[in-house]
Amino acid sequence: MTTSANLYPFLTKAAIRERLLSDATFRCEAMVILFALQTAYEQNTSSTKDKNRQGFMSSHAVNGSRVARKIVAGEELSSEDEIHIQTIAPRYTRQLAVYYRAKAIAEQPALQAVAKLFSAS
Repeated sequence: MTTSANLYPFLTKAAIRERLLSDATFRCEAMVILFALQTAYEQNTSSTKDKNRQGFMSSHAVNGSRVARKIVAGEELSSEDEIHIQTIAPRYTRQLAVYYRAKAIAEQPALQAVAKLFSAS
């Protein structure tokens, strides 16, 4: 977990963006997370039905879902798949920051009190 000078204990959007741009493994992890955030209907249809700010936007749903399924299955990724990952994953820093914040709080419930300090009133 990255902490900044202001002691914010969660991954920031900037830190996530930096990792997405520099770490291929992290980009793949992000694609799987985004796919998991899709509803069951969206996962099954490789589409975006609900405007819930979760998972892929409609323009990324088909390729994002296809690539995420390949990653989960351990299949080899093509150069086209890699390009999709490089262009799609960095678009979702807000969702990934929300995801990693919730994950950190679930793993360390004491962070809930710290999170309240940084939440808007």
